[in-house]
Amino acid sequence: MIHSKFKYLGLIVISLSLIYISCTASNEVLIDKKQFQPLAYYPQPQNGYGSGSDQLAQPDDVELLPDGRVLITDVDNDRIQLFSEDGNLLKTINASTLGLEGTTVIPTGLAADAKGFIYVSLEGAGCVARLTPELELDQFIGTQGKVTADQYYLPENANLLISPQGLIVNARGDVFVIDMSKKIFATENRRNFGFRKFKLVSGDSGVTYQYDTEYAETQEVTKIMRKSEGLAISEEHGLLFVAEEKPTDTQFGNSEKYRYIGVFDLETGKYENRLIGVEMSEGKIVSGYCDDSIEGLSVLGDYLFAVVEKDGRVDCYDIDSGKRLTHFGTEAPFYCDDESDCIIEGVNYNEQNIIAGGAQIHLLNDWQKSELASPDGVCAKRLASGKNVVAVVDQWNSRILTYDMDALLRNQ
Repeated sequence: MIHSKFKYLGLIVISLSLIYISCTASNEVLIDKKQFQPLAYYPQPQNGYGSGSDQLAQPDDVELLPDGRVLITDVDNDRIQLFSEDGNLLKTINASTLGLEGTTVIPTGLAADAKGFIYVSLEGAGCVARLTPELELDQFIGTQGKVTADQYYLPENANLLISPQGLIVNARGDVFVIDMSKKIFATENRRNFGFRKFKLVSGDSGVTYQYDTEYAETQEVTKIMRKSEGLAISEEHGLLFVAEEKPTDTQFGNSEKYRYIGVFDLETGKYENRLIGVEMSEGKIVSGYCDDSIEGLSVLGDYLFAVVEKDGRVDCYDIDSGKRLTHFGTEAPFYCDDESDCIIEGVNYNEQNIIAGGAQIHLLNDWQKSELASPDGVCAKRLASGKNVVAVVDQWNSRILTYDMDALLRNQ
């Protein structure tokens, strides 16, 4: 699962009362929480965790469409949900509508190209679905298979995907995908992942996809990162960003295991010798903002948004300087993860009880206060209306929150 001066968007003048504080890593601009609230939530109305039309079950990623509609991967319901700007369900895409009847597709990552085609990683089906702007199936990219890590990059396996999760596309429609398998890509009992780029190829017969062998030559993404899902692209800066969820203490001398965002050249895949979200000294990480799970990433202009899952927070960085400019969101008081118990007035607010219907946390966690329960995906977009909007997956509250980006950041 988520940008600083809007050079290509023009100057945006925002009159807001901002509170300035000094931090160890940078100067930040924090919004008065009374002034900064979400614009809306999806679905509207919302009925918590479940399979109904007014429910989501562990949503994973979100994509804002130019007209303000909201597309969501609804993982535990094995479907993709499209909502209108005012929160009404418009369309459901599932295994049946994709022609994969009987398959558990497990939709996870979402992305869009400049022509409005939508891309969805289907973890269960081992491929990426390319949808038309009208959200009809265009084609599948990749073929599911299972090989060893040593065999993964052999020419005969170039089109193979095992469990694709993280996904991003560039404007022309080239696809970058993280292929996750806990056992296959593990090295020395530590997790890793496969990484592929598929190039869009236009021909007389239409558009096809081809594995980019040149891009794969170095595989620096998998050498620098260990466990990742969040991806983002800045074509203006020529950069690919990859979020690190679970680093080891041997990566950059990172004894405290601070999470970071790796920066790579978009055209070659080579490491840019830059990490965002941490401070370094003599090549070693010495401090950072996050010590547990950076998930979704998204870029708009000079701003990079990163979801900090365990802290219920979204950070915003300046791409050029790497400084954190601001952050928003707070950890939901009525929620705990699958491995712990939070019993309040006799109710356990862990994930298993949410699934069982015994904890209606969405009724208690205040969306207007951005109380986020394990946030995941993020999407920052300039809509056709001219609005700059950030959408955040509030995973275990079973909803998506949207924010006015112009009200979040002042022009630097």
